[in-house]
Amino acid sequence: MKKLIIVFAGVVLLVQLAHSLPLVKRAAFARNGDSTEEFDGKQQLGIYVLGEVAKFAKFCLDKGSVVVNNAVKDLKAIPDNDELLLANITRMSKIGKEAADFELQDDEESVIKLLTLMGNFTDMMADYERMPENSKLRQTLQIALENNGSVKLENEMEDKIVALFKDFDIAFNEYLKTLSPIERLRQLKLIVWYEDFKTESQEEKKLEKFGQFFTLLD
Repeated sequence: MKKLIIVFAGVVLLVQLAHSLPLVKRAAFARNGDSTEEFDGKQQLGIYVLGEVAKFAKFCLDKGSVVVNNAVKDLKAIPDNDELLLANITRMSKIGKEAADFELQDDEESVIKLLTLMGNFTDMMADYERMPENSKLRQTLQIALENNGSVKLENEMEDKIVALFKDFDIAFNEYLKTLSPIERLRQLKLIVWYEDFKTESQEEKKLEKFGQFFTLLD
């Protein structure tokens, strides 16, 4: 599977979700009536982006768990599995089941769980990518994954990332329209970041840049 899409997107999600936890908690309190806090335009933008990132993460887990769980079935059917392959099957089975069973809720605990699951899934795929290209283990895993839709998933994830960035552009520009000249000066760091993000054409660097968004909301 593509390192750029599976591993890099996973890292971006982890960065986003980790930095968004305080905002998640505050938004949850407001929705539950435990707080009268009102969110400014930048915070509302952050809440929107968090929701979109969380939906993308859930999509990755839902689709990825199907690929992994079906690949596990094929791998288990291979006769005379060695210990290394069996260890990978056990790990894939555990992560695949946890991802399939997860239901995203609108609260901090659920986001933390999503963060953990994405971390486990990303670590698993990163370990796969680090295997030597010509190793028997990697080739065996690759066949099982590709036979169960990993290539299609890669393409779907690419499409989702493109759509996510497009929707983010629209949302950010709507936010910019609400700013007065003085407010634009106050938010100059965020605006400069956005201009850099918008003009970045290399996909890997664009993902890296996107991962910085929640660090700029304070």
